Amino acid sequence: MTVDECTKASMESVTPERDPITYRLAPGQDWYRIRLNEHAETDVKAFLDVMFDGVPVEAAEQARVLIGVQFAAQIAAARSKRGIDILVPAPKPGGAAMPGAAVLVAEVVIPGSVVPDPTEVVTRVARNAIGARTGVIAGCPAVRIDHSMADADARANIGGGKGTDVDGPPTPKRIEYVIAVPNDSRWLSIDLSVQAVNGFDVEQTIAKFDQTVAGLSWSAPEPELASRPE
Repeated sequence: MTVDECTKASMESVTPERDPITYRLAPGQDWYRIRLNEHAETDVKAFLDVMFDGVPVEAAEQARVLIGVQFAAQIAAARSKRGIDILVPAPKPGGAAMPGAAVLVAEVVIPGSVVPDPTEVVTRVARNAIGARTGVIAGCPAVRIDHSMADADARANIGGGKGTDVDGPPTPKRIEYVIAVPNDSRWLSIDLSVQAVNGFDVEQTIAKFDQTVAGLSWSAPEPELASRPE
């Protein structure tokens, strides 16, 4: 589908569809999908089963409950943002700590009775966001927003000016793609948050994320990403 076709399809559909946006994203076996529909509880249980495989039940119970509660809060927050899926690093057996990274895939609806031209939307967003740039993904207008740059600018102002270090833990980086959905009035947000913990390579993670999003297509999610760890 060309950009013109995607723009025309988006303009023609004013009322948001009720069905979830179908997309194909292939981050690889290093990532695990938690669906935000009725399968979320099953997906979390399967994740924890792998994570605590080989750990005695008594020893794992407290940590398992804690991580389960964290997942529940994350899922509730994601659903409030019209989330479709959460992608997290695949679990490692033995109760290893979770890396500080997650991707939220969500739908975005621009309110109004008339759907704006997608090309104009991404241009306006890029103009008003620090570190944003426009492009075409899966044949449709898209914008990449580096929220970390705006956050860094705000921290610098709080610290007394740019270049002023503010003490504290490593600041998470957040990269978000917002992409027009063909034959629909909605947009797809693919939002990565990542923090340097336990030697987790932030820049490498962002680079792989960029490559993954570049390969987006509009179809059903791949079966192997549907919360079934190998």
